Amino acid sequence: MIQTIRLTLLPLTLDQLRMHVADSTQLEHSLGLQKGHRKVVEPLLNVIVHYTVPRLQDPTRDPLYNTVWIAIDNQKKLIVADAKFKGEPDETGTVEIGYGTYPAFQRQGYMAEMVSGLVHWAGEQPGVLRVVADTDAENVASQKVLEKNGFRLFDQIEEMLWWEYIFEK
Repeated sequence: MIQTIRLTLLPLTLDQLRMHVADSTQLEHSLGLQKGHRKVVEPLLNVIVHYTVPRLQDPTRDPLYNTVWIAIDNQKKLIVADAKFKGEPDETGTVEIGYGTYPAFQRQGYMAEMVSGLVHWAGEQPGVLRVVADTDAENVASQKVLEKNGFRLFDQIEEMLWWEYIFEK
């Protein structure tokens, strides 16, 4: 669990992830939270079913790098966003993150705060030297989240921009 100014970032267990995908209030109820505006939609649903769940079932994988992390607004007691690492650090010490804010909570700074918490956590983990993320060239809001967190643009492949944050260790 990671605490930021307004948020608790919680990595979901396999059972919690199944509740998350079920599109009901089971997850909120199990965590003592208010029913909110959470809905798992594509492409995240496909990623969870075909990528995340199998990796969480593999005991050789580190679940913290392979599950979905949710952001809980501590005051409102609501899940406002989610993010994930896309696997353990590679041979260069790089981890990739992906993230999204539920529409009802966009433009409130939640994602910048969540990314900050995850990047800070990653920087404290052994073997992590760099965090990367991709954004669509037209997704200005996502680009601003990364810029606010000290990421720099390092590549563009067609309409996909690639960003990196390098830890000074």
